[in-house]
Amino acid sequence: MTLAGSAGESFAGVLRKIYWSGRRDRRRIPHLVGVLAGFLRSASALAWQRWALGRRLTISVGLVEHLGDIVAAEPVARAIRRDHPGASLRWFVRAPYAAVPARFPAIDRVVTVGCLTEWMLLRASGLAGEAIDLHINGRYCPKCSVPIGKGGVAAQIGPETYYRFGNLLRVQCLSAGLAPIEDGPVLDPGPDAERRADGLGLPERFVVIHCASNEEARDWMVAKWRALVDHITLRLGLDVVEVGTVARVIVTNAGRERTLCGDLSILETAAVIRRSALLIGIDSGPAHIANAVGARGVILLGHYRGFERYMPYSGAYANGRLAELVRAEGPAATLTVETVVAAVERGLLAAAPLAVSTCASDNRSAGTSGIQGGWHEWI
Repeated sequence: MTLAGSAGESFAGVLRKIYWSGRRDRRRIPHLVGVLAGFLRSASALAWQRWALGRRLTISVGLVEHLGDIVAAEPVARAIRRDHPGASLRWFVRAPYAAVPARFPAIDRVVTVGCLTEWMLLRASGLAGEAIDLHINGRYCPKCSVPIGKGGVAAQIGPETYYRFGNLLRVQCLSAGLAPIEDGPVLDPGPDAERRADGLGLPERFVVIHCASNEEARDWMVAKWRALVDHITLRLGLDVVEVGTVARVIVTNAGRERTLCGDLSILETAAVIRRSALLIGIDSGPAHIANAVGARGVILLGHYRGFERYMPYSGAYANGRLAELVRAEGPAATLTVETVVAAVERGLLAAAPLAVSTCASDNRSAGTSGIQGGWHEWI
């Protein structure tokens, strides 16, 4: 993998953006001061690490949020490690998501930043070494409103256009000036997360649901979820477990219904999804996790930001081997219960011969210890 696409904005240019952001809205100033303080703390640590590493090549991947984006980008780390086996490879990320890249075998070190603007400063300073910035053009921290500026092909890939260029992984590669990668993501939750899942007393065969993203346009109606859960528990005789930050459908543990919302870390939730017979979800972080851990899925998709038939996934969720993408001719909310029930029954029938030991076989095995992280945003 060539690193030729790693050039970016100058340090002075980022500082000017920070200055004008504060001038435009003085309420941002406390946060911007915190960004500069965080940069100084990180800069001193990175400078020492750079000295300690000597001539060893240092490569830094920047993708500070969100959950689904980070999981989808795992093949980038793997490709860099394959082509630069002796390099020191780091991933810059916000603390709520640090557990995820810490479980990527290719990553040597995870560096936490306060927000996207802090990463922009560290990248521009040169302290990050060879920098691979996977963010799309124009992305910004909502508290700073300091946008990333990119040139070339990457300049065309923004919030309103990015899915026209392919799935998330392809978009991230193009945004960083890298050749597109076709691999699917891999995530091993790790032994601590597996032990936590062992202690939950889950049934041998169950379905996981995740019902809400941080954008209402991607969601399905709660009443329809309720009807789907009733069908699975009463007609199909299977247990249903809801995961996420806040319970939307299963609010109490009763009968065949159970909520684990707010009780598990990201990696613990990945371990639960990995054991499930089926993950039913919308376009959000848990769907990308299911793809990465090798769990079969039924994913509800609709029109989103002007994208009518967009593809978020690579690997087994893109080629149909492990997932059925149920598409609406409009917002995802317009999908009927009958349509989703039919897809769920097909998915359960296809999942019947699978065992947990075959998970992630479509991509590759992964491992190494990491950080147990908590939930923050499910996208």
